[in-house]
Amino acid sequence: MVDNVEYTNIREVLSRILRHPLLQDLGLEAAIQYSVDFIRIMGLPIVFEDKQDTIDIEDFRGPLPCGLISVIQVRDNHTKKCLRSMTDSFNGNSEEIGSSGTFKTQGRLIYTSFKEGSVTIAYKAIKTDSEGLPMIPEDPVFMRALELYIKNQQFTTLFDCGKLASISILQNTQRDYAFAVAQCQNRYTLPSMAEMQSITAMLHRIIPISGEFERGFKSMGEEEHIRVQ
Repeated sequence: MVDNVEYTNIREVLSRILRHPLLQDLGLEAAIQYSVDFIRIMGLPIVFEDKQDTIDIEDFRGPLPCGLISVIQVRDNHTKKCLRSMTDSFNGNSEEIGSSGTFKTQGRLIYTSFKEGSVTIAYKAIKTDSEGLPMIPEDPVFMRALELYIKNQQFTTLFDCGKLASISILQNTQRDYAFAVAQCQNRYTLPSMAEMQSITAMLHRIIPISGEFERGFKSMGEEEHIRVQ
């Protein structure tokens, strides 16, 4: 994985795209939609921003934060324990004594197994600037892959409408896009040396550890030490 990535506004990609004579009609709204689609399709962790918010629970539910892409963990602010995914067919609204807290998301709401309280949610969101526009890594590999994705979508539309001079234009873009996507995935999914050390520590344990979920996986990557008497 690439560390210390700088981010830039989506307008930078749009300015590069508009240099192509066949893409002069592409507007900011379309560029934003294509960029969001590309970010979701790729699902690269480096593109998303780690965020936390507190949600007040009333009548077993509360509103999810805006911009949420995926939930990492949910923690009960009263017990300081993380909630597991809800498996109850009746939404878990029983509040049984001794039962572990659970949650589920549906639409723009989060449902919990307790009626009142508050939770802290850790989640992934698309990084945005002060105008609410998506921010993307200022990295030539990622930006080229995004540019080719937009070109591929636009050229496909032009070809379907009979406005593309030759199918080879579309085929060349598709080939370049496939190569750029593979290069981008390799660049951002390979773990760094520090990340590999944590992964190695998790895989090479003799004694399995339990309860890490409730602790937010705080010590999951710690090295195991066994004392021999």
